[in-house]
Amino acid sequence: MQFGMFTEFNIRRGGTESEAFDQTFELVDVAEQLGLDAVWLAEHHFSPERSVLASPIVIASAIAARTQRLRIGLAVQVLPLTNPLRVAEEAATVDHISKGRFDFGIGRSGLTRYYQGYNIPYEESRSRFAEALEIITKAWTQTRFSHRGDYFSFDDVTVVPRPYQQPYPPMHVAVSSPETFEAMGRLGHSLFINANTPVPTLQERLGLYHQAWKEAGHRGTPDIGLRIPAYVAETAERARSEPEASTMYAIQYGAETLSASAATPEAAARMMQLAGVPYDEVLKQRVMYGPPEAIVERCQALRETLGVTCMVLEMNYGGQLPMERVIHSIRLLTDKVMPAFK
Repeated sequence: MQFGMFTEFNIRRGGTESEAFDQTFELVDVAEQLGLDAVWLAEHHFSPERSVLASPIVIASAIAARTQRLRIGLAVQVLPLTNPLRVAEEAATVDHISKGRFDFGIGRSGLTRYYQGYNIPYEESRSRFAEALEIITKAWTQTRFSHRGDYFSFDDVTVVPRPYQQPYPPMHVAVSSPETFEAMGRLGHSLFINANTPVPTLQERLGLYHQAWKEAGHRGTPDIGLRIPAYVAETAERARSEPEASTMYAIQYGAETLSASAATPEAAARMMQLAGVPYDEVLKQRVMYGPPEAIVERCQALRETLGVTCMVLEMNYGGQLPMERVIHSIRLLTDKVMPAFK
């Protein structure tokens, strides 16, 4: 099982944008030194109170240049907001700079304000995503190609550079609806799933995914990445109490700010409902907090029930934990948890 750190390059309350960059790059260095397998980068726009991570491919390039071992993944590039040829060029460039340590994570995002800011109707997000993915795949697998679509047209183009990894970097797609699970199974791409979705629902949708994967003739076992907030401490009480304020800050932010731009009324209602859930209930499923032995047990259970092969761990959920606590949590993860899965 791969263990990676998910980061949003959070802005702390009272902090500056410059500090957000400096502190998160420091965490990346710690992740490299302590032996984490990967770092995963979010993408956020128009969120000055939350994150400076608007250009994940640029940040991925910077991380590739300052590390030697870590894999660098996007979790995720919001594909409908971009020119797919440009993304194909830039992602392949990072793949070369990293010498093949790059993972191409893609999705649509469930926040409509990103689309409003870029003047793209959210109703087009699904069809734009599909077309962009088709173009990028062609760009990475064909020497020259042309394309005629609903949103883009290209004549006899050649994308340079070609990816370092052949035929292209591993693709991981963020999914939520049953239709998307099936579609990605047919295409043979790995998945990102979210701990906010109940386990029985995930099991049902992953069943559709695996069935579509097999029917399409794909071989091997796909990678299933689970994004989940995580915190490791010496005792259960410390693991409960130390991240509480930052966790509730994240939940309140979702209810008060993100719910206003949720893609569907159902998603907005879930964000609002979560704000009223007691912290002890949040601890049961939506996060993974505990001493090392409890984290090992939880990861083993997720591997057995969902086939999870990659833990995408949000080690500073809410972005407000002191740096020393985040670093200590990562150290316990690498020293006490990861060896159980190697």
